[in-house]
Amino acid sequence: MPHLQWTAFKREIEALQDIYRQDNRWVGWWRHASWNNECVMPAYIRAAYRLYDATARNELEFIVLGGTSIRMARDLIFAFGITGLNGIQDAPTVVAAREAQAAREAPRPTVDRNGMPVPPPANPDNRVVPVNGVGSILSEDRWTPILNDALIVGSATAQHDFVIALDHYEQGIWRECEASLKPDLARLHARYAGRFNGNPPESFLKNTEEYTLMVWQRFFSWNMQMFWDTKLNIPRVLTRELLGLSMFGYEVKLGDKQIGFSPNTNAPDPTFTAYVNGLRTLRFQDSAARSRIMQTISTYLLGNNHAIGFTADQHTVRTPPITGGQPMQLV
Repeated sequence: MPHLQWTAFKREIEALQDIYRQDNRWVGWWRHASWNNECVMPAYIRAAYRLYDATARNELEFIVLGGTSIRMARDLIFAFGITGLNGIQDAPTVVAAREAQAAREAPRPTVDRNGMPVPPPANPDNRVVPVNGVGSILSEDRWTPILNDALIVGSATAQHDFVIALDHYEQGIWRECEASLKPDLARLHARYAGRFNGNPPESFLKNTEEYTLMVWQRFFSWNMQMFWDTKLNIPRVLTRELLGLSMFGYEVKLGDKQIGFSPNTNAPDPTFTAYVNGLRTLRFQDSAARSRIMQTISTYLLGNNHAIGFTADQHTVRTPPITGGQPMQLV
């Protein structure tokens, strides 16, 4: 599907705006910026288009997904930049972006601490890539579900990759998961004995499909808050984003502390209409559909609807396990 121009974008969103309002009623409760106000909704649609239009110009050609903490992480902002087309969403992000821009503009050393030559920057013209405006981390004023969907649909239209990067807290959970799996690692050691081909056994085993799936399944089960806000009993924005990627045929790549998503050229064109209707089919707006939503996420990420879920929902999970989703690759 070609990148939409403003008129076509506006037409598609306006045709869906009542569904957006019905399925995201909390935006209508915003005291000073309710999109039920006919004077406010056009501003939200215009803000979403600015982000959608900029996705095609993303410098790195991939988007970093994760919780709100990634918008505050100075190292991630320096490395990947932020969108910020409508203004930056959080005050700490403003400071971090300013510092990252200064660091990018600072003179580059020609040798490292060991006296070895430093490789030239990736961009051939040696220009300083702006931190704000064409980056890969979403940080937008005038945020709404429409704007968030614009990031996913626009980037999928441009055939960009996506990645979930773990923040420092989540990396700590990952380390705890690996420590808890040492008995399983010993079991795998016995299974693969004689097949290491001179490689260090632990390094070899940690690259096997079984081990990678075990760590991710345990990580998700210990960190369900990344998918679902249990205090408010509502799905996280990340869950909405992952469902969009699954609808648009993105293939999952499980790696070490990172999950990648790559486009499938044979998948249907990404559209807002397909996205919104797909979420409505799952009853994404209904907290009572938590089990159904999490089974869909589980099947997509780990190929099994039993792999990720809440204990309280186990009685609703269909048996035998449903496998499917996009083919997973382990990297």
